[in-house]
Amino acid sequence: MMRWLTGLLGLLLLAGLSGCGPVRLEAKPQLPPPLIDQLPATVAVHYPAEFREFLYREERYGVKYEFLLGPAHVVKLQRLLEAMFAKVVEVDSPAQARAVAPDVRLVLEPRFEDYAFLTPQDMAGDYFTVTIRYRLDLYSPEGERVDGYVFTGYGREKSGTLGGNTAPLTAATQRAMRDAGAKLAVELASQDSVRRLLKGEDVQPVATEAQQVQQALGSFGPSPAAPPAGPAGSGEAEEPGLPAGEGAGPAPGTQHGAPEVLPAPGAEVPVGEAPRP
Repeated sequence: MMRWLTGLLGLLLLAGLSGCGPVRLEAKPQLPPPLIDQLPATVAVHYPAEFREFLYREERYGVKYEFLLGPAHVVKLQRLLEAMFAKVVEVDSPAQARAVAPDVRLVLEPRFEDYAFLTPQDMAGDYFTVTIRYRLDLYSPEGERVDGYVFTGYGREKSGTLGGNTAPLTAATQRAMRDAGAKLAVELASQDSVRRLLKGEDVQPVATEAQQVQQALGSFGPSPAAPPAGPAGSGEAEEPGLPAGEGAGPAPGTQHGAPEVLPAPGAEVPVGEAPRP
């Protein structure tokens, strides 16, 4: 009975909000300082414009949601990095890090991968839940991308009274930010590429997701370029993957490129032709 009543009240609220314009929410960097040991290293961070100004929009049940996430995340991440490292400098691009701070060990570049939320109406329950997925690209001091990490924060908050729908959704977002920050504080320095850069070692670039997919597909993946043209004057292209001059004739067991058909066992063979083995 209570679950049914909660769902009904939520639908009534959404119906009222649908005629009141967009629901605007803004995340706040309400995060306590992490209790971690500070590393004696200088790191740089580049905040892309799409991260700084990230605004999430969605329309659901006739209600338009607008959630400003970028500014709070810049403040939150800056505070977190300053607690993790002895010195943090902000740069306009990863390639400028060495010029700004000659002793920089690595460069970080954050991006939003996804933001998603569920209301009590979506789950027939009493809670708002939020999921935020981030990507943190890692660059060498010279500005070369060498690795990247994806991490996710989760948060939820119990729904409030009728008319208080934005407060629990904002609180759930704050919890997701806090969860993601805690994961980053604990796990970042233990990543192999990060550890090696902090030690001043050279790190070879790790394949991007697109490159990893292509490597996994192998010859089944899309060809990166058109096959090379055949010998001059032939007017034909070589078969991809074969050295020049090979593959021009029919494959074994074929005639003019078509599969060879053998007579069925016991079938009559036309006069003048010998049965093939």
